Amino acid sequence: MGLIIEFFGYFVQFYSFAMLVYILIGYFPEARGTKFYEILEAICRPLLNLFRFATFSGISFAPILAIMFLQVIYFLLTMLV
Repeated sequence: MGLIIEFFGYFVQFYSFAMLVYILIGYFPEARGTKFYEILEAICRPLLNLFRFATFSGISFAPILAIMFLQVIYFLLTMLV
């Protein structure tokens, strides 16, 4: 069980980093058409869509909520073991 939780911890770290890179690349219009951006979009977009409601004055807080969501799940899993 501990190995699964450790793997999930690595997954959360990877996913958080991938989301950060996806967001930063999104600020450069010429980079949006690249294959790398499309891969990151395919990875990050499903979770971000769950939190798309968190947009205020044109600023999306979906990435922050998504990362917090993953961190809370990881924390709760580590507390169970």
